[in-house]
Amino acid sequence: MSTTHYSPSTSAADTERYIRGKEDERGVAVTCDVPGGPGAFSARARALTQHTKRDVEALHYRQSFSDEEFDPKSPEDVQRVNDLGYLLAKRMHPDSDCLVLTHVDGRGRKPHNHILVINHNNRTGKALSDYRTFHDRKAGNQRGVQSANDELMREHGLSVVKRLEHAPKDWELRREDFAEGGLDREMGDRMRAALADPRAVDKAGLEAVIEEQNQRLGDDERVPRMRLHTAVSKRGKNVGKETWTLYIEDRRGESGRAERRKRTSALSADFTPEGAQAFFDYHQQQKEQDHERSARSIEAAERAGRAAAAARQSGDDGGVDLDPRRRRGAECEARPAGRAAEEARGVREGHGRGDDEAAGADHGPAVDLLALQRRVREDREYREQAERDREHARRIRAESRRREAEERLAELDRRSAEESHSYDRSM
Repeated sequence: MSTTHYSPSTSAADTERYIRGKEDERGVAVTCDVPGGPGAFSARARALTQHTKRDVEALHYRQSFSDEEFDPKSPEDVQRVNDLGYLLAKRMHPDSDCLVLTHVDGRGRKPHNHILVINHNNRTGKALSDYRTFHDRKAGNQRGVQSANDELMREHGLSVVKRLEHAPKDWELRREDFAEGGLDREMGDRMRAALADPRAVDKAGLEAVIEEQNQRLGDDERVPRMRLHTAVSKRGKNVGKETWTLYIEDRRGESGRAERRKRTSALSADFTPEGAQAFFDYHQQQKEQDHERSARSIEAAERAGRAAAAARQSGDDGGVDLDPRRRRGAECEARPAGRAAEEARGVREGHGRGDDEAAGADHGPAVDLLALQRRVREDREYREQAERDREHARRIRAESRRREAEERLAELDRRSAEESHSYDRSM
């Protein structure tokens, strides 16, 4: 089952930056008709529309799927979601360039596509007029995006929503409703980033992340200070209900006050106390799982250390102090072959036994516990180094993509200048 939403984008560059993320980290699967890295798509959108009267540079669709049909943790399912997004874009606008990014970082972590289509038909040279509504419209015989999506779902054996309704207005759907560069959009972007931070496991954690944002620099100066205010309604239908309001420094004079304020519910359903709780629950669940895995690793290492110490003590009979490996070899030679086989089988069957069972055994361990400790430590160091390597690779890749986008944009500007010069000469 999938739902859709449409909103026009007057700045393809701003929308592309948002759906890609600052480090191009948000898209877990990407398909793009325009060659080049991040920024190439929006540069082409700008080049095709800047000399026209079109206010809209790209059509922005969101296609959301149920996690009952596609597992957000499965790479195969995520890629199929991305493919379905590209098929939907080409069904609606076969002669236009599109960009499809698949996300799994929204509320509930359900897979969804952001589909950007340049407002330009490459065959006719005209702006796009179809599929710019949710429902079908009798006037002009226009079809809505949900109808095209439902047809595609049926063709691929997927379920279809029974009622054609708009999805809840989360920030990714509301964002285009607010002016680019305005304080309302900045508040929404920063609130969305704060909720996505793993440290935001409750309201206090969310406020701490927002306070950290206030210390960052943007354009060589500190970003406008933002704060979250909580109140309880004293009258009306929401009496006794907690409400949130965002305040942000108004250095631009948009509101005529020192601060611009906005009810979080007016920005997005995600930003209300109820909507934010879904993010809190997810982060808390991940935190508990990480803590449990860490505790198990520590417990296993401690258990291995105690068992190794017990093994060394039991082997110290006052004789020659043999090396642990030599001592185990001597013990093995003294035991009958049948007995050794039974012990080996016992180790395989009893792997993971508790400390009491291990201490009560009448034979020494058949594995090198000190080596096991060393492997656990080496494995942890390897994972930490691998994460550092991945982070370094991400930075290198982001820088490479940025340079590629700048070079392509410069090439587009050069061609545009040459075409303009040729046109002036022909006149």
